[in-house]
Amino acid sequence: MYILKNAWTNIKRNLGRNVLIGIIILVVTASSCIAISINTSGNKLIDSYVNKNQLEVSFNLDMKNFRQDKNSNSDTTIDKLTVEDINKYGDSNYVSSYYYTLETSLSSGDIEAIDMSEIFKKSDEAPDDNYGNKPDGGEENHSRPSQGDFKITAYSDISYNESFVEGTSKIVDGSMITNEDKENNIIISEDLAEENDLEVGDTITLYSPSDTSQTYEFKIVGIFETESNSSDDNFMNMSALNSQNQIYTTVTAINKILENDDNTNSLNARFYLQNSDDFDKFEKEVREKGLSDYYQVSNNIDQITATLKPIQNISNFSLTFLIIILIVGAIILTVINMLNIRDRKYEIGVLRSIGMSKIKLITQLILELFIIAVISFIIGTAIGYGLSQPATDKILEQEINSYQEEQMKTENNFGGKGFDRPNRGIMASSNYIDDLKISFNGITILELFGVSILLVIVSGSVSALFVTKYEPNKILQNRN
Repeated sequence: MYILKNAWTNIKRNLGRNVLIGIIILVVTASSCIAISINTSGNKLIDSYVNKNQLEVSFNLDMKNFRQDKNSNSDTTIDKLTVEDINKYGDSNYVSSYYYTLETSLSSGDIEAIDMSEIFKKSDEAPDDNYGNKPDGGEENHSRPSQGDFKITAYSDISYNESFVEGTSKIVDGSMITNEDKENNIIISEDLAEENDLEVGDTITLYSPSDTSQTYEFKIVGIFETESNSSDDNFMNMSALNSQNQIYTTVTAINKILENDDNTNSLNARFYLQNSDDFDKFEKEVREKGLSDYYQVSNNIDQITATLKPIQNISNFSLTFLIIILIVGAIILTVINMLNIRDRKYEIGVLRSIGMSKIKLITQLILELFIIAVISFIIGTAIGYGLSQPATDKILEQEINSYQEEQMKTENNFGGKGFDRPNRGIMASSNYIDDLKISFNGITILELFGVSILLVIVSGSVSALFVTKYEPNKILQNRN
């Protein structure tokens, strides 16, 4: 009790110096409050956004490494992925869902494909046909594989067809094929239907471009249209054009085709993880299950977090700012405390000479700092809480403006809009998340209190160091 009373008396006696110490702790506390609040809220928003948008994993051939190994060993090969492989990799505790697509191409003698070369050909140059041959006896391009007029695609789960999910494509007649459909049913584009006077219920015959004797009969159960994206009005909408000869069918139907001709098929798969933190574990698991090292295991985490880039930046900045303010605050407090101890040398000598132990003396000095820290903590926390949201809004606004300026520079360089890199997709600067609500709770208060205690411990340790070196008799003898 005596130590506490004496500590309070000393605080009042050296009010000017202690007010300065209090102001420093107050500034550090308020700044730390803003930094911790921004960092905590930013990380929560990022985690929430990542969890809301499941991590998508895909396999891509690493052709660079394959070619390097092929040059050193001509026998190097890559095992082609199969549906059985995809199902095996999808059977994992880390995977919440997955799907795959099978693609091939076929031609037809019954219907005409919409000829894209008529759209793009030059007036003085005749177009190649669909097989890379020049008309009028031109030389055949043998470097191209045999390719059919129509792209045939099957989804293991049709609900993953993004063009229908996003609304760029939609059924306008008939119905969509279902996952349970085992027949040779198809849906075709509205343009293809109009070009060939086809309607729901009609049947068409397609054949393999590599073997015309292999024919397949399909029934049209639905017709879809593909809409242009209004944001691309100044540019040719290639996805709409490419979809004109697109035909969707069932997995059962396409497997029948691939049983006879497996050379032209393409297999793609997407896996959605239960938790984004499981990516490394999932990659390790599929490697153990036999996935070749020539396949890269990729994810879309960059696309998921692209709109959160400004928030990520200010969250990282807040953490850096917190570290800097703590270091600077600790240094300033240590220097002030060193000067304080030196000025109170005689007082320390008197207290030690009348019998106060070093432990009690150090406790009193630290207690003085602690009392000042608590008062400053309360005031600084209130100020920091009040300034956190305005400061966050201002920093976030500046960050977004910076990205928008960068986007405008890119547009100016290209001479107009529409030149976003393909991997950015819809993640344009105009779509950045521009709202970050500050989260202030008990954990934040405890973290701030920990900051204050840390400052007390750091600066208080200086007091302990000096007090242990002082000898009371020499202090009193050397006093002027």
